[in-house]
Amino acid sequence: MKQEKKLFTSDDIGITCPRDKKWEDMKEEIGGRFCDGCDEKITYVEGYSKGEVMALQRELGENICVAINNSNDSFVIVGIPNFRNIELKEEAILEEY
Repeated sequence: MKQEKKLFTSDDIGITCPRDKKWEDMKEEIGGRFCDGCDEKITYVEGYSKGEVMALQRELGENICVAINNSNDSFVIVGIPNFRNIELKEEAILEEY
């Protein structure tokens, strides 16, 4: 049986942009946009699974910034993914085996 892909959603963003920067105001860059408020690249992760965003976070560093449409698609939310609890649960499941 194939496991269903759990998509990353706006609910998975732990901290929204504290500088209130808007996606459409950021300079376009390959694979995302650049925030001049914090000098960071913002990666657009619409359609990514939670696992794919976690892998991106491991690759780029703990405090990556991502963007995704909010639940009703009226605007883009920018912020930091919150995976600490998910990672702890996964570690606990692996330790049981």
